[in-house]
Amino acid sequence: MNRLSRFLRANGIYILGVTSVGHFVQLIRSYFLSRKLGVRKIKIGPRAFLRGLSSIEMGEDFSAGEGLWLEAITRFNEQTFSPKIIFGQHVRISHYVHIAATHLVEIGDNVLMGSKVMITDHNHGSYSDGVHSLPDTAPSLRPLDSVQRTLIGRNVWLGDGVVVTPGSTIGEGCVIGANSVVLGTIPPFTVAVGVPARVRKAFNFDIGKWCNVE
Repeated sequence: MNRLSRFLRANGIYILGVTSVGHFVQLIRSYFLSRKLGVRKIKIGPRAFLRGLSSIEMGEDFSAGEGLWLEAITRFNEQTFSPKIIFGQHVRISHYVHIAATHLVEIGDNVLMGSKVMITDHNHGSYSDGVHSLPDTAPSLRPLDSVQRTLIGRNVWLGDGVVVTPGSTIGEGCVIGANSVVLGTIPPFTVAVGVPARVRKAFNFDIGKWCNVE
């Protein structure tokens, strides 16, 4: 009761009412999603866009904020796919994060994501490796590719606005700075920032410190 009174004094009756209704709706949402995904504990905020749940493997104690876009794409125009999105345990996601796969996106235990992060394993069209999409074709009509894997190791922290591009791998224990674009492989236990993201620090286990990388 004291906690409720403090919340009411700090925020007023309107915010209390909206919060209470939102909490009730979230309980219902979490109940049905946990049954579908085969987990005991899950929390997903309002205005989520969820598709392809049968192709998603969810770890326990998953939490996501408002506006999650989570999509395992099984069909696009005339294309069909067999995608897989895999989450480890205790993944924490902030608001308006977009995760999509036509082949494989895998996210390890204890990953933390800031707001407006994007993680994908595919492009609209092909621009390398001998197959090239025509620039005079509308991007929305170009076929999706479905051969790349995007992998994020355990204990990774992705700052706000990070983009993880198709085929990228982020090693265990990495920190990716806000608004960075990951293209390729980031080795484990490093801090990477920039566009494209470059390693700036690495953890030295002998001395227990993050050290600059020349």
